[in-house]
Parts: sequence; structure tokens; C-alpha cells
Amino acid sequence: MILISILLFNWFDWQVIKTENFQVIYKPGYEYEALKALKNLEYYRKYIVNLTGNNTRAVPVVIEDIGTLSNGYANPVFYNIHFFTYAPGAGIYLEGIEDWYRVLSVHEFTHIAHMTRTNGVPRYLTKLFGSLFQPNMYSPGWLIEGITVYSESKISPYEGRLNDGFFDAYVSTCIAEKQFPDIIDATNEPLSFPYGKMYLYGGEFFDFLAEQYGEERFKKFFSIYGSYPWAPVSAILPGLGLDIAAKKIYGKSFPALFKEWAKHSNTKNSVNHIEGDKITNRGWYISSLVADNGKLFYVYESAIKLNCFRYKNIYQVIELDLNTHKEKVLINLNSQITSRIRIYNHQLYYVTADLKRTKNTYYNGYGITSTLHKLDLLTKKEHILFTDDIRSFCVLDNDVVLYVKQKSHWFGSEIWLYTPELKKKIWEGVLLIDEIETNGNWIVVCGRDEFENPDLYLFDPESSKFTPILRTPWTEGHLCFMQNDWLGFIANFDGKHQIYAINISAPESILCYTKNGFNNSFVFVEDTLYFSKLKTNGFDIYKKFSSPEKYTLKEWQPGPKPDFHAQKIDIKNGNYLNIMQTTFPSIRLPVFLPVDSTFRKWQYGVLFAGSDATDENFYISYLGYDQLTNKLFLQSNLQSKFFSPALIEMFYNYNDYFKLSCSCPVFNTLNPGIKNIIFNLNVKSFNEYQRKEINPNFTINYQKPEYNCYWNFSIPFERKFLKSTINRVGYFCGTGLNYLIFTGELRAELIGFSDSQNPDSTSIPIRGYDPILAQKGILFNIEYSHRLLKLRKGLWNPNIYFEDIFGIIFFDYALTQNGEKYYSTGIEMALESKSCFGFIQIIPKLGIAVNHDKKIKLLIGITPTLDFLR
Repeated sequence: MILISILLFNWFDWQVIKTENFQVIYKPGYEYEALKALKNLEYYRKYIVNLTGNNTRAVPVVIEDIGTLSNGYANPVFYNIHFFTYAPGAGIYLEGIEDWYRVLSVHEFTHIAHMTRTNGVPRYLTKLFGSLFQPNMYSPGWLIEGITVYSESKISPYEGRLNDGFFDAYVSTCIAEKQFPDIIDATNEPLSFPYGKMYLYGGEFFDFLAEQYGEERFKKFFSIYGSYPWAPVSAILPGLGLDIAAKKIYGKSFPALFKEWAKHSNTKNSVNHIEGDKITNRGWYISSLVADNGKLFYVYESAIKLNCFRYKNIYQVIELDLNTHKEKVLINLNSQITSRIRIYNHQLYYVTADLKRTKNTYYNGYGITSTLHKLDLLTKKEHILFTDDIRSFCVLDNDVVLYVKQKSHWFGSEIWLYTPELKKKIWEGVLLIDEIETNGNWIVVCGRDEFENPDLYLFDPESSKFTPILRTPWTEGHLCFMQNDWLGFIANFDGKHQIYAINISAPESILCYTKNGFNNSFVFVEDTLYFSKLKTNGFDIYKKFSSPEKYTLKEWQPGPKPDFHAQKIDIKNGNYLNIMQTTFPSIRLPVFLPVDSTFRKWQYGVLFAGSDATDENFYISYLGYDQLTNKLFLQSNLQSKFFSPALIEMFYNYNDYFKLSCSCPVFNTLNPGIKNIIFNLNVKSFNEYQRKEINPNFTINYQKPEYNCYWNFSIPFERKFLKSTINRVGYFCGTGLNYLIFTGELRAELIGFSDSQNPDSTSIPIRGYDPILAQKGILFNIEYSHRLLKLRKGLWNPNIYFEDIFGIIFFDYALTQNGEKYYSTGIEMALESKSCFGFIQIIPKLGIAVNHDKKIKLLIGITPTLDFLR
């Protein structure tokens, strides 16, 4: 009944346009986004087919609105692509993106074409048993992402991460600091700056392979590796698969090719002279420098390891005294700052990410929006001004703000005026604006036409006219006004992000203030330039005397633009039947398991798993026969996000168990305070369907930058009139706290329960004892975890990696209904271990616990997890 209801509702809720090669699925109102995605996919399809050698057909592409979050993903297991609709703005790297849908189409379709490439025996195994037999999926992250970064960078010389400048700058910095990555670092990507190293190392490595050996060898490699039915074993022993294919194509194994890349890069890159004096020592991400009253203010982002494979993102605004160079944290934040900070009249304005309802399945019906805050730097009083999809903003007067929004369902932007009394749209057009800035006399924007990078324009709000100041095919941004009508900005004119200035009154005059490295933010204080420069561990702030040189732009040609009008594609309307076709099981695995010690009795079965292309409905079922019991069995699990934000899940065991769960957030935000309130309702029938339980559950999560805590309360009950064999009411409640302290984490949890009418006792886990069964009780534990040692060592063949060692000190306490007390204290050591190119994470633990009887118990355990979200 649930499936039929979902399908009937979905019939009216999704729309489809399709060609022979793609099926674009979208919600009503997103026709523009769907058509643009389809045109770009068809236009650049031939290039990707030639690059990968895979002529795929009927690829489902789903359009999702995640608010102001820019991303996309490809799923080779369930064979679909998802596009997020929001075009990126002026981020930390000022990345060159001439057209969002072009980059996204090329990048994500390259993923599908690469990872679904099969030949020989794997092609037949895939057709018979499903997608898990696609060999190219069993590749390291730098290979999977490297080919996509390479492909996105070959469409235009001004687009893609290999043409942007950051990747090249980081490799040059690694060479200068003698920290060039080896294949072990690139494969396992330990937590460190920068995020997404698989894109960086993989893209640069593929660029090297194309330069030295030729691009045409890529598809030959994918073809050979795609013919290895033993490819899953290669994820553990690359020497038996990946390296064999590499030797056939390149004459060398991948470790040898990485060494060759390092040698080539050392020869190719010259060591850059360090400009200026370093005044901070933070690393990670420093951006958005502004100055006021003898102080610098900047945005700082980093990450702290809390426990094995658990880390916390840190978002702060830092105040730096220009005289003493002492720093202090001005603001701790729950969420990321999404636009450059501004200061006006000693008021600091900043924008943080928040949540809103949107049309998507990826984020369970929620998307990102922005909230504008104001902090008085003198009184330290803070106010929230308003929430909207703020792309960029500038301050005209106290609490009078101009801000930019991306236009809905069309290319372009809107400019809005905010005052405490009103919000008013003052302009709308086809210029996509990434940044807006003012000095009180001039208003300047960085904006782009379709298939172009942003240029500099002067904006007149009275006439709504944009006057070009500087137009180039490169990327300009991170605006900063100076004296005497000079506008400072950062651009990648020579493939390096340097600091420039242009005279608004005489735009033919350009000055250059830096020559080397990668700069992402700056501010002038009298005759001193303060700027954030890239190092291997991140950015730090430098200062130098302002001494510019005249700069002349080199000759350039505009980037290529697709001619969609000449494109002849037959676009047809589809319907929900096209989505229904994608629910066919993508995984169809035969299973053979021994069920006794003599190996004479076996369990035979088939595992089915599938999902529709929208990812709204997922199922996995196991059907088989057990020789020990001489019975057929069926276990099935279904998850549905159709009624998002509610998540519905059903689990069914043919013999004795059925459970239906519904989880729905009543409240959700990223702001400090109550983070979310979640209501859960679980209904289950068990003990051969003799007992029926209903369990309502409430959870409240409260979050601040330094800590988060939760409260949970549930009341499971059974009634004979509901066909259960007993009458029962149970009470379970719990509260917990996670607190960041001394770069480690303090965790405390208190759980109380009373379930005396339940014939099945509750198991109380407490270290130092065997499991304790009780019908009433209290459990309390507190522990502190801290990183003890960075190992960061591993092997390529066999593929195993050891990242960090953590120490844990704990105290556990339990009290049962008979007044019996149990408590223990002890220590544990945990090791972060990875295998299969980092996708399998293993946490072996070793420790001791001393209980209240003064008995010592050895604690040994191992926890495996899968990290498919890398």
C-alpha cells in the first residue's frame, strides 16, 4: 500500500524530458534548469565519450534545488546524476566557472562514463548481477576525481580547476616547502588542508599524464582495467589490478608514475620568492580581510579531530591588533560564513548559512539560505537583520544594505535594498553578479554574462545601468576600495591569483601589488598591504609596503561558447514510467552461506537492491532458502523520502518481524540554540507477530559552537486490544553532552529507563562487565578523547593506511532496579586505519577497565565502517 501510494503521488510530482542519451527529471517550475542541463549534456557528450571510450545511453539526470549550495554528484551503482541548481559565487579560491551547467555536465557525466566502463567478462557480469561488477568503480579517489577535473578543464582555457590557478599554486608551494605528496597521501587524504585533495592531486596528475603520454591513453587504461573481473581485489592489492593495467598503458606502475610526476613538477615549477612579512601562524582557511580602528578582522575556518574519523569544523571571526599582532576570537559560529564580511561605522556585518525548505531529496527537503548579522565592535552587541538567499552584499548606511540574489529559474541576478522598514527589489537582469561593493560614492559589481567569467562593472542604482570598468576572459573579484577612486581586486591574469588595482575614473590604468604565490584576500591600511597567502598547511597573513608596478594585460581571445542553435537534438516529454524503469534492481547478487559447522547445510539466496533515479525510494531485499530450517525466508527494507522532510522506513522479515518507522523534523536550523526537534513514530510486530508495539519518540538537539547536547524521550507501549499478547508501558529518557575542550572532546551521557512489564530485559552496556540485563535502571558514562599521535603512514600494496592514534579515558556507572551498582574506569587506545583506497575505515581498540570489584578486564574491539561519501 505504501509503494502504491508513493508511485501514485510521484506520478504527478515529477516531470521528464528526454533524448536518446539522457533523461532529465525535475520538479514543476524547473523547466529552465532541466532544459539547460540537457542542452549542455548533449553538446559535450561526444567529447566525454571520446575521452573515456564509453558510449553510455539513457542516463537519468535529476535537478535538485538545495538553496544556495552549489554541487552535484554521480552515482555509478544506481546509475544516475544529480545537479544542484545554484551557481557558485566568489568563494575563497575565486574559481573560474564560465557556466555552471557546463562545468557540472562535463564533470558529472565524466564520472558516469568512466566508472561504468566495462569490457569482456565484467560486462556480462554487470548485465547479469548488477553494477557492483563494474571494475572502474574500484579506483582510488584521486583517479575517480582526477579524470573529471581534467575533463572540466579542457572545454575552455578560462574554466575548470586546472586553469584556475589554485591547484598549480598549491603544487608549486609543496615543491618549495619540500612536501610534495606521494601516492599514499593522495590515496588516503588524511584530515588536513586543503579539503578535497583528491581533486587537486588527481587533476594535476592526470594533466601530467596527458602532457607526457597523451590524452588518448586514458580510454585505453579504462578499457583494460574495465576488463578485469578481479578488480575488487585490486582495491586491497593494487598490484594485481590497477598497476598491471598501468604498466600495459604507461609502462610503469602508479607509484612509479607518481614519482615521475613529482620529478617533472620539480623541474617545471620555479620556487617563488616569499613576499612580505608573515604575521600569523594559523594555516587552514583565512579569508575576507577588513580593517577598522587599527585592527584587522578576518574569517577563519579549520577542522579539529575529536576521535577516530570524527572531526568538527570551526568557523570564527578573528580580531588581529596591527600594533601587537596579537589575535583573539571575536565570534564563534555554528555555520559557515557565506559572503565576505563588511565593516561600516564600526559595525561588523557578516552572513552565515541557515536552512529553509526547498525541493530536493538530497537534503531531505531542506536547502541552504543566509542570515545577515550585525556586531557593534565597540559595545559587542549583536543583532540579526534578516534572512534571504544573499549572494553578496554591501552597506550603504547604518542598517541600509544592498544585496544580490540569484534569479530564480533563469540566468541572472536581482539587487535588493534592505532598510529596517522594508525590503525592495531595485534591479533584475541577465547579469549574474558574484560580488557587490561600495565606498559611498561608487557601487561596483563583479558580474558575468552566460559562458563568461565575472568582469568589473560600475552600477548606478538610479538609472539601473552597468558601465564596464574591466572586461577580460579571466576571473576578477574580492573587491576592496582604496583612496582616490582606485579599486583593488584579485585576478588570475597570468594563472596566478595576484592583487591588482584599477582607477575607476581611468580604467586603462592597472597596477599590480604582488608577483608570486596565491593570494585570496587583502586590505590596505595607509601605505601597508595586508594579504592572505597560500602555504602547504593553509593561508596566513603577510604584510608589505605598498609598492605597485604598472601592469599591462596580455593579448587574449574570448573563451569558446556552445552553439546550441546549431545543435539538432530530438527532445521528447517523458513521464513517471521513465522513473519507474530506474527502480529495476541495480544489485542482484547470489548469496551462498554455510549455516552449520560441518558445511553440509547451506543458505541459498539472492540479494536485490535498487533505487529510483530521484533517490526518493530505496529498497534492499534478501530472498532465499535455509537448509537448516528447511524454510524459505525473505528480508526486505524500504526507505522513502517522498513525504520529506519525513523519512519513512519499513523493515520486513517473512518469519517473525515487521517494523514501520516515520521520522520527521518539527524544527530545523543552523543557528545557535535549538538545532532541531525530531519526532519519531515506530510501529512493529515481532515474536512471530504475537507482539505489537507502538513507540513515539521525541529528540531535541541543542548546539553552540563549542558544544552540543540532546534530550530524548520515548514511551513504547503494547495493548491487547491492538492484538499484542501483553499490556505494557515503558519509559526511556536520555540526555547527552559533547564539549570541545583542549582540542579534544568530552562526552557525557545519562540514560534512565523503566520497562518492568516487558518480559524481554534491556541490556545495559558497561565496560568491564559482561552485558547486564535489567528492566529498570540508570546508565551514566563520561569519557574524554584526545589525539595522541599523528602516524600518517601506510602502504600502497597491500593498500592499508594508519592515520592517527587516539587515547580515551572513561568512567561508566550503572544502577539497576534491585539497587545493584556497577561502575568501572579505564583507558582505551584507538587507531584510525583505512583500506581499499580509504573507503573502508577500521578502528581497532585496545584498553583495560577496572570495575568496582577491582577486577581488570581487557578491552579488545574492532569497528569497520564504509566511507562512500568521500
